[in-house]
Amino acid sequence: AFLSRMSHDIRTPMNVIMGLVSIAQNHLGDPDRVRDSLEKIQATGRNLQQLVNDVLDIGQIESGEFKIRAMPMDLNELIADLRETLQSTAPERGIKWECKVHDLVRNWVCSDSLRLSQVFTNLISNAERHTQNGTITISLTGEPGWQTICVSDTGTGMSEEMQKNALKGYVSADKDYWRHGIGLYVCHQIITSHGGKIWLKSKEGEGTQVFFSLPEEES
Repeated sequence: AFLSRMSHDIRTPMNVIMGLVSIAQNHLGDPDRVRDSLEKIQATGRNLQQLVNDVLDIGQIESGEFKIRAMPMDLNELIADLRETLQSTAPERGIKWECKVHDLVRNWVCSDSLRLSQVFTNLISNAERHTQNGTITISLTGEPGWQTICVSDTGTGMSEEMQKNALKGYVSADKDYWRHGIGLYVCHQIITSHGGKIWLKSKEGEGTQVFFSLPEEES
C-alpha cells in the first residue's frame, strides 16, 4: 500500500510539471501564460519536495537517526515571517488567510527552527489541500509553561476514524488516509521530539483544527 501510494503521489506532480512545461514552450510569445505556468511549476515542485522530505524523515525516524537541534527562538518572529509569506502569495482557490498572535509577555520556546517551519509547511499544505472558498487561520496562545499554536481551516474535515489514526502514520491505499497521515505523522514526531504535544479536532464538512504545544523558554 505504501509503495503504491508513493508511486502515485510522485507521478502525479511530475506529470503536472511536464504538462506545464509543454504549455510554456507552446506559448513563448505570451509572457502572462508562461509566467502562470512557471508559478504553477514552482508550487508543484514545492509539494513534491515536501513529499520526498517527509518520506526521508520517516526513514530517519524508524532508524533512530532523527535529530533535533533546538535553540531559543521567538514564535512571534516565526509567525510574523510566515504572515508576510502568506500575504505575498496570490490568493488561490478563494482561501482567506488570518494570523492571530496574542500579545504575551514572552513567546519563547527552545526549538529547531527548520523543523518547526517544516511543521507549519505540512499543516498549511494539508489545510490548503482540503479547503476551497474558506479560511485558514494560524493562532498563537499561551498558558504558564507552554506556547500553543493552532492551524485551523474551514475545509472538508475528517471522519472520526481518520482522526484516530492521523497522527499514527496510518498508511492505506485509500488516498484520504494517505494524504492526511504522512505529513501529520512527521509533525507528530517533530513536536514530541521537542518535548511538546500535538492533537487535532475535526468534523466532516466543518474543517479541521490542529494544535501543538511547546514548552516555554525564558528569553
